Parts: sequence; C-alpha cells; structure tokens
Amino acid sequence: MTWSLIILCGIITFLMRFIPLSGIISRELSPSTKNSFKYIPLAVLTPIIVNDLSIVENNNLFLIENYKLYAGIIAIIVAFITNNILATISLGMASYLLMSNFINI
Repeated sequence: MTWSLIILCGIITFLMRFIPLSGIISRELSPSTKNSFKYIPLAVLTPIIVNDLSIVENNNLFLIENYKLYAGIIAIIVAFITNNILATISLGMASYLLMSNFINI
C-alpha cells in the first residue's frame, strides 16, 4: 500500500512538471500555479519521513529510545545551517549510526 502511494505520488509529481514543459498544453500557466510546483516534493516527502521517524507500538509513541528521531532532528539542524544535501544525509546517517551502536539511554 505504501509503495503504491509513493509510486502514484511520483507519477503525479512527474506529470505536473513534464506536461507544461513538453508543449502538450499550448497556453502559459499562471505564475501562482508555477510557484506552487515547488511545494510538491515537500508535500510528498514529509509524511513519508515523519512516518519513518516515529515509533508507535500499542498506541504508544516512543521518544526516549528513538534514535531515528534524534538523528532526524540533527539532520534538520544541519540542513538549515549548511543548506547542503550531502552534509545533511552524511551527518544524519552518522549520528544515527553512533547513537544506535554506542549510546545506551
């Protein structure tokens, strides 16, 4: 179910960007429509990331032993500071690796 939604959202995102650029539509899109296209990846990826970072078992949300959540927060801070995707992914993954293997909370 999740994969089918991811694939569907990817197809919709692709078509929304491809159709105006391909010449299939002959008229120009409004500036507000063009401006709204930049929010599509954020809207598609946010639920996927939030779902992955949260650990819910028996209707309980675990925060203390959730290393993914802490690594995600570190990655968000790195993304805001550096605005570099390679640094964000590298430091997020490294922090998760260190916390999950070497820290006992």
